[in-house]
Amino acid sequence: MSILKNTDGIRRGPFGSSLKKSIFVQKSAYAVYEQQNAIYNEYSTRYRITKEKYEELRKFELHSGDFIMSGAGTVGKISEVPDGISKGVFNQALIRFRINENIVDRKYFLVFMRGNIMQKKLTETNPGSAIKNLVPMKDVKNYVIYISKIEEQRRIGKIVNLLNDLIAANERTKKIA
Repeated sequence: MSILKNTDGIRRGPFGSSLKKSIFVQKSAYAVYEQQNAIYNEYSTRYRITKEKYEELRKFELHSGDFIMSGAGTVGKISEVPDGISKGVFNQALIRFRINENIVDRKYFLVFMRGNIMQKKLTETNPGSAIKNLVPMKDVKNYVIYISKIEEQRRIGKIVNLLNDLIAANERTKKIA
């Protein structure tokens, strides 16, 4: 079984020519999500598109609960798309993942994807290169990944979140002192 949804589990952003700056508009309900959203885990946007362009690019739509990963330059940064984002599409510098929640826990998926083993696997075709690039998506789609049962994943996810919260609290304490 796949940890990603069988239909549309992984998708790379559209070709750059689909989202040129010349098509962006000042006011619209439809956002364009960029690499900085994945890198900084922050979902404000700079660019907007028309409803017509949004409909044309609908297969690149982002939903809350999706995961986006940076795919160029700063490669491999991944973020879970939060609730309440504007309707919109993601650009060519992002890869979207939709997980099969019957197989993999959301928190565990983030920990797993951010881990050294997976980060190395995602960039293994260009060792020694000064610029990291992702492996081809066809390779990622064919990875065989062994994971624990979902109950154990949930426990691991909770522990990692607790540790992250403790680290963040410690960092805040250092800044105050």
